[in-house]
Amino acid sequence: MNHNGNAIESRLWAAADELRANSKLKSSEYSVPVLTHLPQCDIKFERVRADFFE
Repeated sequence: MNHNGNAIESRLWAAADELRANSKLKSSEYSVPVLTHLPQCDIKFERVRADFFE
């Protein structure tokens, strides 16, 4: 993974750690919105990546 990919991955892990440690929400309360949103993010990422490598 390139440097930018590593930075994004680090930010995602930091956000997840922040949510787990400092949120008063239970994992069952935030997992559904997060997991529901991931496929949409993946679709957008693939579109951008396809445009970038054309």
